[in-house]
Amino acid sequence: MLYAIVKPIAKLFIHSKFRVEVIGKENIPEHTAFIVAANHSSNYDPILLSCIIKREIHFMAKVELFRNRLCKYFFSEIHAIPIDRQKGIVIRPVRNVLKVLDRGEVFGIFPEGRRCKNGEIIQPKKGVAFFACKTNVPIVPVAIVGVKKGYRTPVKIIIGSKINVNHLNISDYSTLALHVMNKIRELQTNNSESDF
Repeated sequence: MLYAIVKPIAKLFIHSKFRVEVIGKENIPEHTAFIVAANHSSNYDPILLSCIIKREIHFMAKVELFRNRLCKYFFSEIHAIPIDRQKGIVIRPVRNVLKVLDRGEVFGIFPEGRRCKNGEIIQPKKGVAFFACKTNVPIVPVAIVGVKKGYRTPVKIIIGSKINVNHLNISDYSTLALHVMNKIRELQTNNSESDF
């Protein structure tokens, strides 16, 4: 309920702050579960993805955001899944994500695991590969290009073709996560800020 109320407000904010161009909307599955995997350079990234994809997206969020009752209610209602990044074992969040995908819904993830400055290349986390392999749902790679400070700056969001993990001969989670991240980086490179 709250998600439906917040989303139009978020859209107004995003379109007042950025000039958003979306490429590849036809690559978004309309009715089946999928994982949307994107690069992460800004706090605006989950909001941008939620605004350009019609279906509701579940994201993981740091447990610190759920400390008080009001924040816990708000983030829970917008489908955030709390995760304690300091703990090595995260069984409950993992189960929650698997349930989301088993229900045919959408899960959003940033394989890099943290915000990375433009040009910074790090080894992606295994999560995106783990969830895709466990549920056999496709991964939709997305590149977010051009998020900067200021108002009415141009932002390009490029949605790539879905990746069906069962069609790939990759069983190692690290290798598969890198494959997904490389697809995202290809979308970034082919649609750099110089092309605006």
